[in-house]
Amino acid sequence: MRKFIVVLSGILLLFAMPANAADFNCAADIPKHEYTPQEQKLVDQYWSEVLIYLDAYLTVLEKPSGQCRDSAEATIQTFQPSTGKPQSRCILRYRDVELVAKHLKAVLDNPEGAKACFDPQKSQTKDGLYTPSVKVQQLSQVSEWLDRPLLTKFYKDLGGEIGDAGVLLNDNFIAITKKTETEPHWPTDISINGLKTLWSSVGWIPMYSKREDAVNKPFRGGYLYAEVMGPAGALRIDTIDGELVGAEIGLTVQLFNTAYPFHHHNPQEIYITLTKPACVDQNKYALMHWDNPALVQQRGKDGWNVFIDGSGDEWKKWFIDLNPTTGWLAYIERNAVHAFYSKEDCNQTIENSGLVTSWARTTARTANQDTDVCHAMQPGTKALAPWTPVVCHAKDWAR
Repeated sequence: MRKFIVVLSGILLLFAMPANAADFNCAADIPKHEYTPQEQKLVDQYWSEVLIYLDAYLTVLEKPSGQCRDSAEATIQTFQPSTGKPQSRCILRYRDVELVAKHLKAVLDNPEGAKACFDPQKSQTKDGLYTPSVKVQQLSQVSEWLDRPLLTKFYKDLGGEIGDAGVLLNDNFIAITKKTETEPHWPTDISINGLKTLWSSVGWIPMYSKREDAVNKPFRGGYLYAEVMGPAGALRIDTIDGELVGAEIGLTVQLFNTAYPFHHHNPQEIYITLTKPACVDQNKYALMHWDNPALVQQRGKDGWNVFIDGSGDEWKKWFIDLNPTTGWLAYIERNAVHAFYSKEDCNQTIENSGLVTSWARTTARTANQDTDVCHAMQPGTKALAPWTPVVCHAKDWAR
C-alpha cells in the first residue's frame, strides 16, 4: 500500500490510499507454514525487505530518464553499425515490462494478500540454495535461522580453478557487494548496505559451476545469482487476477577478471548496474540483436547461426562501460546476444573486484527458459573472452 502526504490548513496528514483488491494464485509448491512467534518476526522482517526492494524496483522502471518522459530509458543494443553508437528505448514501451510493472503494483497495493505466496525457503536446501559465507550469514538473524549451506564450503569441496574462483568470490562477498552506488536512480539503498536481511537470506545459486559449456573456469566459479520473486524465488505467484505473472526479479554478482561469454535465450531480461567501478572501464558489456549487421547470420536448423568475431580490436566497438550512471539499464530482447566482461588491470583491490546487478526476466513462466552459451568457432579454443570468435544458435522461438 503506497502512502501519500497531504497538507491541509497547515496540518501535515499521512493518508494510506485504499488498495485495489487483487486475486493471487500462489505457486503449487508453496508449503503451509506453522511458525513460532519468534520465527514469525523473522519471516516478517524478510518480507518487509522484499517489499522495499520490489517497490524500489518499480520506481526505477517508472522514473523518467534519458529521452523518456514516462519511464526509464534502457540500452537495447550497445552498437549499431549505421551510427556507431548504442541504441535505446523507453523500457515501459515493451508490453512484457508493462506487465511486470502492473503485477508489482498489485503486490505493493495488496501486501497481505501477496504474502500468502511468500516462502522464506528454509527447507529447500535440496534445490541448491546457498548463503555465500559465515560472515554473510551473520549479517541477519533471518539468515542464521534459515541456515542454508555455505558456498565457501561448496566451492572448497569442488576444488580446482572453478573452486578457487568461487572461494575468492564468496569469502569476499560482502566487500564486493558493498561497493555499490544506488543514489542516481533508486529511491532507497537496495544494496547489501541497505537491505542486509534480503542479501544474506535470499538463496544464492552457483548457476554455472557445473556447466562445462560455459568453459571459462574462473567465470564458472565467479558468478552467482539469486531470485527474490519468480518461479524459484521466495515470492512465487503464478497468476494475479487470472493473468500469468512473468516477473522474475533477483540479483547477480560476478568476480573480476572473468568473462561471461556471449549467450542468448528466449525470455527477455533487464539488468540494472549497482557496482561503483574503480576505473571507468572496469566493467563492460555487449548487447546486440541476433540480426545486427555487425554480425554474420546463416540460416540453420530451427533457427539462425550467428557468428561473432571480436578478434583483434573489433570487440571494443561492441562493448560499452557498465556503471550506475553509464549504460546502467539494459533491456535484452529475445535471442539478443550479450556478454559481460569484468577486467583485471584496474588497480584492483578486493573491494573493487566485481560486477553487481539487479537482474530480472519478464516472461519467466512461458516457453523455454534455458540460457544458451555461444560456442567457440575453432575446435579446442576454450578461453571465451570477448575477442574469441564464437557462434550462437538463435532458435525460432514460438512466442
